[in-house]
Amino acid sequence: MTLASSRHEHRDGPAILVVDDDEMVRDIVVESIKAAGFHAEVSEDGSDALEKNAKNKYDLIITDMRLPGMDGLTLIKKLKSNNSSTDVIVMTGYGTIENAVECMKAGALEYLIKPFTVDQIQVAVRKAIELRELRRRAMEREFYRELSYVDPLTGVHNRRYLDEALRNEVQKALRLGTSFLVLMIDIDDFKIYNDRNGHQKGDEALSKIGNLLKSVCRVYDIVVRYGGEEFAIVCPGANLEHASELAGRILRGIEAEPFDGEDLLPSGILTVSIGLACFPVHAKNAEDIIRCADLALYAAKKKGKNNIVIARVPK
Repeated sequence: MTLASSRHEHRDGPAILVVDDDEMVRDIVVESIKAAGFHAEVSEDGSDALEKNAKNKYDLIITDMRLPGMDGLTLIKKLKSNNSSTDVIVMTGYGTIENAVECMKAGALEYLIKPFTVDQIQVAVRKAIELRELRRRAMEREFYRELSYVDPLTGVHNRRYLDEALRNEVQKALRLGTSFLVLMIDIDDFKIYNDRNGHQKGDEALSKIGNLLKSVCRVYDIVVRYGGEEFAIVCPGANLEHASELAGRILRGIEAEPFDGEDLLPSGILTVSIGLACFPVHAKNAEDIIRCADLALYAAKKKGKNNIVIARVPK
């Protein structure tokens, strides 16, 4: 997700454009907006308004329905087709329920029928601006919430996210009678790699491995940097039949990928070891499934690295 907020909202207040070919109506609307404490610019037709919005990115456009060249409804549709975030209020002297419904379906926030009062204009504008601010704050909260779940170096999820995801997967598996896999992955001889190549190269290798893990996984698998040079993957719906295939893809993919300075490692190439456990075969809760996968990882390391070990089924 991107944190979308208009420069106008924070520097000069919301940017508003009034579109009407009747100068008297434009003046009334602009003065009403100014009296409410906001600034507004003007345009006489839809095409000009569309061009101005492409340059200025208005927060709110208040447009007449009937305009020379491009009418208000077409303007709304054009804005939406251009993925514009600009909100629109429509005003017209030829209002019908059908017109109103069509405009609202096209994306208008409000529909004002002439003659309207200054209060009606101000209320509609304030409501539009307040709604926009609420949306901005909601997006901001979501943006920072996502940041708190992402490892900044690798771009994959972090340990905090894994803790929540595992609890959810356990509940889902118990409810649906399904299974899931947990893979614990550790880079072999990573301390040696760091010592001989420097921490910057080490960071580059971690980032590259994070991307490689995402590329070999399904879109809904959960890739996590568990800590240091250790990663974890949660594979919803997968079982032990899928385990060796997935782990093998990871092992081969990283072994085949070139890393700067890997020739300085004892083995001459950068590799990983993988420990694997399946819920509910190996464990009945989130803590134990991690512990089982971690023990399997330790066994893979002990076995000689660049290896896969599946956890033992408890007796």
